[in-house]
Order: sequence, then structure tokens, then C-alpha cells
Amino acid sequence: MTTTAPKSPPRMTVDEFLDWDGGGLVGKLELVNGEVRAMSPASGTHALIQANLAYQIGSHLRATKRPCRVGTEAPIVPRFHANDNIRAPVLSVTCQSSPPGKIFPDPVLIIEVMSPSNVKETWESIRACATIPSLSEIMVVDSERMSVDVYRKLPEGGWPTEPDEHADSGSIKLVSIDAILELSEIYAGTHLF
Repeated sequence: MTTTAPKSPPRMTVDEFLDWDGGGLVGKLELVNGEVRAMSPASGTHALIQANLAYQIGSHLRATKRPCRVGTEAPIVPRFHANDNIRAPVLSVTCQSSPPGKIFPDPVLIIEVMSPSNVKETWESIRACATIPSLSEIMVVDSERMSVDVYRKLPEGGWPTEPDEHADSGSIKLVSIDAILELSEIYAGTHLF
């Protein structure tokens, strides 16, 4: 039996992408310079790490009564090529009120989980998201070994070339939401812990 892959959608703007039905594509979709990019489904380890982080951060935000929300693969619009780019980091945190619409506004923190199959695309997405003025912290979590890096925006607005903080055990601090996360909780339930 032969199956036909879905046709590639035409180039789109952000508004067209947000109104689009997905055209039969499955998995995580992003708009990159007007073209739809489909990402393969995450591994089980990736999914557990994502769920653990969403739970930890959501619980922290509620417990500290911070006016912030965490979202999984929420659509955010980078400032560079804002009319034809939508990225969907693994997790985003915003402290803005929730306006109507489909965009997750003004993230202060994004988190990406690195898998061998997505390294190039994920770093490309991180660089695009780094153009968002509200973003102050980026956390990169490895799905192949216990390893977490945190990058913090420099006072003059740029980003460092090396992480501000690295951990392969113990805990790691997220200054943007005043949280300390234990790596044992980030990797709980995976074969890595």
C-alpha cells in the first residue's frame, strides 16, 4: 500500500499560520521564515523531562503567587522577521496577562530539551527567540545525559556565548522566576536517573 505525504503548504504569514488547520501534518509545527517546519515526535525521555519541568515550574509559580504562567510548546513570535516566524519552545514562561489570541506573549524564560535529532533546529529556534526583548533566561536540557545549561541576558541586551550556569547533578537556579530546580526532579522517571 502506498501512502502520499501531505503536500508542503505554501509560504505563510504568522496570521495565516495561526488560522491554518495543519494540512494533515502531525507533530510540533513551527513557522520559519514563512515556511512550515514539522518536527518529529519527541522521545519518551524528552516527554518525561518536559512534563517534569512543566509540573515543577507550574507548582513553583502557584506556590509563590507569581503572576506568571508556564506553557508547553506555546506559540511565541520572535522580533526578527516577526511577520513570518512562530516558534514553539518546549516550555515558555510569561508574566503578562493573557490577552485573547493564540500567541503566548512576552516570555521571560524559554526551555528547550535537546535531542540528537533536533540539535540544529533547536539552536536555530533559540537564536530566533533570543531577539524577544522580554526574554531574560534560556534553559537548555539534554535528553541523552543529565546536563542542564542556563543562559542569562547580559545587561547590555546581548547573550553570552557560554552558559552562565551548568549542572550535571544537584540543582540549577532560574533567576527569571526565582526558582531552584533539582536535577533529580527534572530527570525523575527517566533512564538517566
